[in-house]
Amino acid sequence: MSRFGSAIALCCLLLLFAGCGRKTLPIPPQAAIPVPIADLSRTLDDQGVTLNWTYPAFAESGEKIDNIRTFTLYKSEAAPEDFCPDCPVQYDTVITLSAAGVQPGAKLTYADTALKKDYRYTYKVVSGSGWNIVSDDSNKVAFWWETPLPPPIGLTLQVADQRLILGWQPVTALYDGTPVTEPVRYQVFRSNKGQEFAKIGEPVDGLSYIDQGLTNGRKYFYRVRAVRTVDDTELPGAPSEVIAGMAVDVLAPVPPEKFTTVATGDGVKILWENVAQQGVAGFRIYRREAGNQEMELVGEADRSSFSYTDRSLPPGKTTLYYAVTAIDDAVPPNESAFSREIEFAR
Repeated sequence: MSRFGSAIALCCLLLLFAGCGRKTLPIPPQAAIPVPIADLSRTLDDQGVTLNWTYPAFAESGEKIDNIRTFTLYKSEAAPEDFCPDCPVQYDTVITLSAAGVQPGAKLTYADTALKKDYRYTYKVVSGSGWNIVSDDSNKVAFWWETPLPPPIGLTLQVADQRLILGWQPVTALYDGTPVTEPVRYQVFRSNKGQEFAKIGEPVDGLSYIDQGLTNGRKYFYRVRAVRTVDDTELPGAPSEVIAGMAVDVLAPVPPEKFTTVATGDGVKILWENVAQQGVAGFRIYRREAGNQEMELVGEADRSSFSYTDRSLPPGKTTLYYAVTAIDDAVPPNESAFSREIEFAR
């Protein structure tokens, strides 16, 4: 081969390795394709549906990825007469959402309120990381959309020790006045600050709910939704107005049963036995003179004391009657009934 021919061959080799300006080896297509979204879910309320899913963190090759550019939602809308449960789903609407600024593992949501009464809706989502690099379809979610239920009205709240008892009136018709033919249940929601409400348990069949294990003196906020099930779809209605209250210890302790009085140099000493009951914070001592009907508070003693000396006696000879009550540690405290009266003559 001539020197000129060798130069041409060398140039061809250089062009082969440097073709199109590529600096690295091409990436296998499967390394860039995100794994399919598998946790697409939906939450219904009286306004429509909210779809939820997670940003995939891996490609089909198993490698981590963070370059998803778009999420594409596919929506199918089928009228009752056109719905075919065994036919392939035909998607009518395509919605493209930007993934800019979203990180792998993040939770994403999309709210759709453009729904029609008595229509069947199906959704799926795919993620894309570049031109023609698109994941397989996600799982599908489907439901029937119906006219929602109005909110329950007439909410009430009964206060008790470490619990609150909610009540409401029944919901018997839809927003458009159509009588409800399916059973209606009720979902209770609670918030500690009156802003973000979370479900408490499962929907109940009755018109009341007891929320137990609460902290006395802390304010809780509640709202209720009526819920009915149509075919395979649970349809929550509109939320009620918010009602708030505090659990309070309203159960009074029992009064002392055995006590006596003893004359002292500076007054009368009243003694009683311990009240074997949790939550007792102290005692109150009452007195009345013969001929009077009303008891007068003359002093208090803490929970560790089982006696009190009354030094503010009325002048002259008289007959006095004493009684003792127990109080608990609630705020304000609950007070027991009066103990039996004991007589003291001066």
